[in-house]
Amino acid sequence: MSGIVKMCTFYFSISITQNLWMLIDGGVATGMMISISMSGPAERLAPSRPTSRILGPQMLASIGGIVMINWVFSVMSYVWLFTQDWFRCNEQAASEVNLNMWWLLGDNYESSILSFVCTYQVINNGLLVNYGYLHRAKWYKNYTLLTLWAFLIAFISYMLLADPNRVGCAFRLNCGTPSALEKLGYKSPSWYIEPYINVIQHNVIPRAARYKLWGYCLGNMAATNLWQIFVINGPVRRLLQKKKPLRRLKVKL
Repeated sequence: MSGIVKMCTFYFSISITQNLWMLIDGGVATGMMISISMSGPAERLAPSRPTSRILGPQMLASIGGIVMINWVFSVMSYVWLFTQDWFRCNEQAASEVNLNMWWLLGDNYESSILSFVCTYQVINNGLLVNYGYLHRAKWYKNYTLLTLWAFLIAFISYMLLADPNRVGCAFRLNCGTPSALEKLGYKSPSWYIEPYINVIQHNVIPRAARYKLWGYCLGNMAATNLWQIFVINGPVRRLLQKKKPLRRLKVKL
């Protein structure tokens, strides 16, 4: 996720908003890390031991597969964005933006798409590593993780799907200056909003496009979950274990 964000940041001269960075680092990453450790032990020992190779085929396939799927979805989200009529001619004008105002570099559509797609990916990654149920309790018994995951998904979905509101404006997503929001047909907000530095003075995604983006992000999550369930921990893994078993290190005593 960090590589995708950095590449887009340098290419478009944008950044994820300041408050969203704090949410990802302080809330999502920390919360997921703590809740994952609360998974209980398995009731019975598995017939095979877990892999001990950090760079073994199972670890590389798991991490590499997830990274590649997320990269493809991230790239295709920008392909979709550049086909939208509401975006064309409203691109980030990097030559006209004061890059010293880094905390406002998220005031554009390019950053909004990156923020939503990558935040869904980060939240979902915490669930993906919970599928090691062969050697610990079933994934659905980690109630702390599932509760936190559901709350975070609902929270980011609200910011994506809802009309401009106090929560979204706090993260500078689907928001804008009062005058710009009034031109779009929304009520003038009663709270203070720091002026946007882009030309159109807002980054409100049209309602129909929001639902398309929401479905796209859910599809991204579904693809990585299916990869972990059916390929890394499921029938594909068992088939490869039978067809091409790894050579075990023989230790002479």
